[in-house]
Formats: sequence, C-alpha cells, structure tokens
Amino acid sequence: MELNPHDLLEIESVANLISYSPMPEWVERSIAKAPFVVVRRARAREELVAVGIRGSSRNERFAAFLPVDQIVRRITPEQLAKNKKWNEHVNEMFGCLERVSHLMNFHELKWGPVGSVGFELASGIKTVTKTSDLDLVIRFSERVTIRFARQLEAELKKIQTRVDVQIETMQGSFSLSEYAISGEQPILLRTVDGPMLKEIRWQYTVGMQKKEWV
Repeated sequence: MELNPHDLLEIESVANLISYSPMPEWVERSIAKAPFVVVRRARAREELVAVGIRGSSRNERFAAFLPVDQIVRRITPEQLAKNKKWNEHVNEMFGCLERVSHLMNFHELKWGPVGSVGFELASGIKTVTKTSDLDLVIRFSERVTIRFARQLEAELKKIQTRVDVQIETMQGSFSLSEYAISGEQPILLRTVDGPMLKEIRWQYTVGMQKKEWV
C-alpha cells in the first residue's frame, strides 16, 4: 500500500498505535471519538508508518507509529476532493472548497484538502473553527512553474478565506506562496529528514522526453 503524507488512516483503537513516549490522556479520547490518524513526514521501519494524532485544540498533537497491517482504511486528499462531501456542510469554509475545486480542475491539477478541513470531511467530526485555514495539497507536475505558481496564488487570493497550499513532490513539500516569490532562489523543502533549502530545477531523463524535478 502506497502511503503519503496527509493521507488519513482509519484504525480500530488507540491500542493499534506504537509510541516510544507516554501518550497524553487526550489521545485515547480523541481516537475513540474519531478513529483517524494522519500520515506524517518521518522515517519509520518498513512494517510501520509514522502518524500523527490530533486532539481538540492546536496544542494537542502527538506523534506515533502504526503497523501497516493495522490500517482499516486509507483516505487520500484526492479522494476527498473527488467525493465533494463539502456540499453537505453549511460552514463558509466548505463553501469555498467548491470554488477551489473548479479552479483546480480547470488547471487539471491533482489536489485535495488536508488539515482540519480534510479531517472533518473524512471523519465527520467537527474540527474546523473560525480561525482555521483552508489547507490544500497539490501534487507537483511540470506545469507548476514559478509563473504558474504566481498565477494560481493570485487566483486563490480571490477566495474569501486564507488558503495555504503545499506542493507535494517525491522528495518533500514546499509552500506555493514561497515558490511564487522565490524567483530562482532556493526555497524551504520539508523532507523526512527535516527542512532543507532546495533549488527548483528541471532535468531531462536520458533517452526520454519526460522532465523530472530534482
């Protein structure tokens, strides 16, 4: 099973989780209420996946590991975008997602909601607040140039809520906003080994026309 950061994983209980430090009391309550964890960007043994548990407030976040064979169900950001369950919500934040969906589909991007919005869409548990951002992830492709990033950033700013977009690559993720203003300068890339500055450049694979980002 291919697992990526931001994927939501349904589990049976907190007993499925492995932690090398004591679990706060709120973790068990949170999993009992909404049995979902999110894949986080960290290294793990082959039979494990690094996950994060979210509580009812911003300061309630806990890192753990989950045996891959204990995953009940995997929900990707792309699946959430395809299902469009935000149409079942009255919160203004979810109304903005319909505009985002039209924009992303117009540009033929692979994308999905993450963060508190994605968690509520997957779990059905209210997690979005008035201070929540609309967090999105876009899968990197050759069309995501600096020029395109600037265009997309300008279009997203027309939406009446704060939108935070991360561009996901095979090597890690970076901020759409930072990329749009970076020019040719290195930008911060979030990787499994921690944050690092990285240049965005293209190379042609020998014998192929396909361009890849490195």
